[in-house]
Amino acid sequence: MPSFDKLIIYGETNSEALVQSFLERTGITLLSEWDMLAFVYRHGPTLTTTGQIARLIGYESTVVAAALDRLESQEFIERVGPAGETRLHRMVVSANVEQRWIRHFVSLSETRAGRLLLTRLLVPIRLESHGEDQAPKSAK
Repeated sequence: MPSFDKLIIYGETNSEALVQSFLERTGITLLSEWDMLAFVYRHGPTLTTTGQIARLIGYESTVVAAALDRLESQEFIERVGPAGETRLHRMVVSANVEQRWIRHFVSLSETRAGRLLLTRLLVPIRLESHGEDQAPKSAK
């Protein structure tokens, strides 16, 4: 992955390649995983339930739980407390990805162009019961 300084020099012309490289390095493939990572990053250590996060983000609880499980197994986040109850959710310093990259890409995803790029590069969740893609209600 190019250095962070080169990202500024590249500007928007190579932003798709840089975002793709970042996603490959992190192993994030689903839009819901990205949204959960961004949520935990933006809010810092938070005492919440999966259901509360689901209501705030606009995903079903099962989608949120699966994304949080995957992020925890990849050691991006840490959850403290018993499953199904209020838990502490917080970012973990990852050996794979520097925090400044996460900060940059979370900021990028807050722009319309950045969000559109992420929705193009990441796989939406398929709802088994409805047979349709689920993205956050605010993004539809």
